[in-house]
Amino acid sequence: MRRFAAALALALLGGCAGSGAYFSDAGAPPAVPARALADWPWQEIWTGVVFRGQKVGFSRLELRAVADAPDLWEIETESALRLRFLGTDKRVSLRALDRVRADLTLQRFDYEYHLDGSRLRVEGEREGEVLVVRTESAGTRREQRLAMAQPALPASALALLPALRGLHVGRDLRATVFVGESQSLAEASQRVLAYERSPLFEGAAFRVATELLGLQTETWYDDRARPLLETALHGAMVSALEDAATAQAYRVEASLAKDESLLEFSLLRSTPVADARRVAALSIALEGVPATLAVPRTAGQRCTRAGARLECRVDRRTRDGTADARDPARYLRPTLAVPSNERAFVELAQSVAAGASTAQEKIGRLLAWIDAHIAKAAVDAFSAADVLRERRAECQGHAYLFAALARALGLPTRVVNGLVYTPEHHGFLYHTWNEVWIEGGGWHPVDATFAQPLADATHLALAVGESAADIAPLAAMVGRARIAALSGVSHW
Repeated sequence: MRRFAAALALALLGGCAGSGAYFSDAGAPPAVPARALADWPWQEIWTGVVFRGQKVGFSRLELRAVADAPDLWEIETESALRLRFLGTDKRVSLRALDRVRADLTLQRFDYEYHLDGSRLRVEGEREGEVLVVRTESAGTRREQRLAMAQPALPASALALLPALRGLHVGRDLRATVFVGESQSLAEASQRVLAYERSPLFEGAAFRVATELLGLQTETWYDDRARPLLETALHGAMVSALEDAATAQAYRVEASLAKDESLLEFSLLRSTPVADARRVAALSIALEGVPATLAVPRTAGQRCTRAGARLECRVDRRTRDGTADARDPARYLRPTLAVPSNERAFVELAQSVAAGASTAQEKIGRLLAWIDAHIAKAAVDAFSAADVLRERRAECQGHAYLFAALARALGLPTRVVNGLVYTPEHHGFLYHTWNEVWIEGGGWHPVDATFAQPLADATHLALAVGESAADIAPLAAMVGRARIAALSGVSHW
């Protein structure tokens, strides 16, 4: 489920925090030696996934030997989720096949993700000390070569690693992991914390904490290496071992779900902000901001930190051409999410901006076209190509499309992720917009979702980038952060 939680947390960017009362010490733990894949006690497991008390999905993991290669094993995983967000059914699914050696090091992989109708394919293989990664989404293809300081494991292997190494309380495990969602290598840590009992499962189990890309999960393993229970997103998401039929029964239950659990989980409530789209300046304080989140310094925004508290002043009346001015030209390069060099984007951008001479005129033309032709819907997308094809998207899709068109016109444009005030829900939601580099003026905030040539000051930038790896540090905030104070609001 930890891969599933990562996908959901990243989708939230476009609960229940405490569970200690449910667990008690189970006494002296048994000696559970390291296991070999050839002697693994189970072949397939199914789990049902519950989000804030509502069953929303399932996951499956199968381990099998490769018939024609006795030293290789396959880990096949499947996950599916369905719930409602802003009145729309959200669907996330993953099918993955990893080929590994007996020590779980990755040799070959093939993943397919589906997100609200958009598709992403990620596949590749190990070549010596390099991992070759090929991605394809909406006809856009990319290849990258990731240098490995040590052989990497697939993310699916984290479910097997504690038992493979031996379940002993106090044992620390570390591994380099390939994360398909972000197409990147990351360091994962696991620690066997305790041996416990709980009314949530039969018998006793080892409690293992895992951290990957800032996301934390806790899993309880029995002495047969089965994950009896797993919690993620600060306890809001729970998966439990089930039989196949029960695990897949979510389809009926999810189709009947009408509440907005996802919205409530991600919303940061605050005091009202009148006429939010005309706010020129405000001060905001957040609690529950993870230490791993490096808040960018950007035009009109200044922040200070004290532990988990972040205090920021956003003032659109001030400009600072030196803010984060490192190599703006890199934001002209095409990416999987922003394929700005493709003919469809180049031709459309040139047509829309024909006759415009200044950067501000070009920005205005692009915003007007997107506002007129792209519907605002709670539908996620992997790339600007998905948005252009479907002609609808949520904020992240609008930002991808604006970036693709702006870069096609030679305007360095980056994707910015953070929070924005929403009057409809009386608080702040996670949001995505853009910043355009203008010579002599620095980064200029633009919001394609709201058709704002100058994004209002309720926009608080927390992370820069369009890849899942760029956004991942924000995921640790979802469901944990809150607005501690809001003051100094000024309007245009």
